[in-house]
Amino acid sequence: MHYGKTIFNINLTDKTISSSLFTNEDVKNILGGFGFNTLYLYKNLLPAPPSALSPDNILIFSTGLLTGSQVPASSRLHINTRSPLSGLIGSSNVGGHIGARLSSLNILSIIVTGKADALSYLLINDSGVTIHDCQYLRQKDTLLTEKELRKIYPDKLTEILSIGVAGENLVNYACIMHGDDHAAGRTGVGAVMGSKNLKAIVVQGVKQLVQKGEDRAKTVIKNYVDSIRSSLPVFEEFSKWGSAAHILPLNEAGELGTRNYQKGYMEGAQKIDGRNLKKYVKKSRSCHLCPVHCKAQIKIEAGRHQGFIGARPEYETIINMGSLCGLDDPEELLYLSNLANILGIDTISTGSVVAFAMELFEKNIITTKDTDGLELKWGDAKAIEKLMFQIANQEGIGKILSKGVKEASEIIGHESEKFAFHAKGVEIYGGDPRGSLGMALTYALSLRGGDFTSIYPIPIFRYSDEQAQEDFGTKDSIDPSITSGKAALIKRCLLVSAVIDSIGLCKVPALSILGRFDLKNESELIKNITGIELSADELFKIGERIINIEKLFNIACGATYEHDTLPDMFQTDELFDESINGVEPKKVRGLADMVQDFYQIMGWDKNGVPTKEEF
Repeated sequence: MHYGKTIFNINLTDKTISSSLFTNEDVKNILGGFGFNTLYLYKNLLPAPPSALSPDNILIFSTGLLTGSQVPASSRLHINTRSPLSGLIGSSNVGGHIGARLSSLNILSIIVTGKADALSYLLINDSGVTIHDCQYLRQKDTLLTEKELRKIYPDKLTEILSIGVAGENLVNYACIMHGDDHAAGRTGVGAVMGSKNLKAIVVQGVKQLVQKGEDRAKTVIKNYVDSIRSSLPVFEEFSKWGSAAHILPLNEAGELGTRNYQKGYMEGAQKIDGRNLKKYVKKSRSCHLCPVHCKAQIKIEAGRHQGFIGARPEYETIINMGSLCGLDDPEELLYLSNLANILGIDTISTGSVVAFAMELFEKNIITTKDTDGLELKWGDAKAIEKLMFQIANQEGIGKILSKGVKEASEIIGHESEKFAFHAKGVEIYGGDPRGSLGMALTYALSLRGGDFTSIYPIPIFRYSDEQAQEDFGTKDSIDPSITSGKAALIKRCLLVSAVIDSIGLCKVPALSILGRFDLKNESELIKNITGIELSADELFKIGERIINIEKLFNIACGATYEHDTLPDMFQTDELFDESINGVEPKKVRGLADMVQDFYQIMGWDKNGVPTKEEF
């Protein structure tokens, strides 16, 4: 079977558009999605990578090998660039239906370079790609932008990506939104889109073409769906509450990031756990062909935000915009998390930045003189709201905070860097890494910075001792307090994650629910949908190739082994709350040794440089 998807290259400066084909041979080398993007950036931005907000930076939107197919939850679109937050690889991923619409047009990738002379959007349909002026959308939020564009393109098969005011104003952690619920949130991809004067991408899809392998694939797909639905109780938990139902377990373990990691436990955490948020849910939502329906529309019926309709936030958002900021009011949290989407700022980085500012205010490092009278007190929702508008609009202290905690701390000084919690310049999500050495190593090694999802170490939480022994060679790999075995665990999860992001599947059913990290399901799905035979072992080799390329890209952008670490506080200060019975003090131990173990198992030298790779 010939794969033959289209790659479009769009130069916004001179308004030229060209195309090429992505073939079977390309698939066997790099799969698609994240893999394609990483290799393309490596080949076309090096050896002298431009700054992230330069017109010469490249912004790539790519579907995965299976995106838009009959495989359940084959919804994902991967976005890569050079990040304004880290200066390294910028990487984000979005679900919903936009990826499937691009696939319905037989498109693998949209590659954007240059800068439009006026605010513009791309229109993509079965006739190709065209560029359109949209000055009337300047400084419009993401909801208004989509509403205005849908007046022009009302067809139900049309889907839209857009940036809000934060993207236009070049906030370093601006996101790209798809509807009100799907964010390509991390690493500032929205700022790069804004730097190109690109407000939106409109995709007019067609009805999904019947694929040649569909009849043959029916049994494989049915078995895959059945295995997802029968993975109890995890399937039911995600279906009822989404990822939001994991707040209380983290709090009870004393590992819930609270007040900028001053504590690992928050009184009132049950108020913002997904089980309590269920009462605000009006209907569940699903991405392309997903049986899980973990998304949900919410409505606030009373109070300050009476009548507000939005989306239920995810687990990471609830932590970073909730407990990390000392906020336990569920209605304020629902409103503020949606406000971040509307303004177009990443919820994880936004919560981290607000918490950082609140701790500086508490410690008198910044005062009302710096904030134009705004008192940044823990849990003050109105203060958080005002600060978010200042950040998105680059006003007052928001102009400094829009840089992210790393750069903001360098500007503010006065030892504020002690309270700037990030990895590689990207704010970490609020599960305290002192609670698990596996999670600590995840944050330290993630190539896109302080992050969980690009490694996705679910076995830490899901594997039995027997599974750990089989997959990683030792049951110690899942023990949160033992350094041994962590390198093998992180390598396996990192390679699997790279493959999943390159074939376009959602990790919630594939990894969170099924909990399988052997790539056997994925091998069967690829074979029966595309006709391309790639064994699980071959997929692992491709995953390793992708990670090596990503690492080499980061090195070319200035990364060294010194970037593979965590802030000192996590390694020196113990996490402990005497109010939680049976929980011992914890801190990150042996991080440098675990990093070296990982380098060795990856075949990298002691400085973290891949020693050989062909691509």
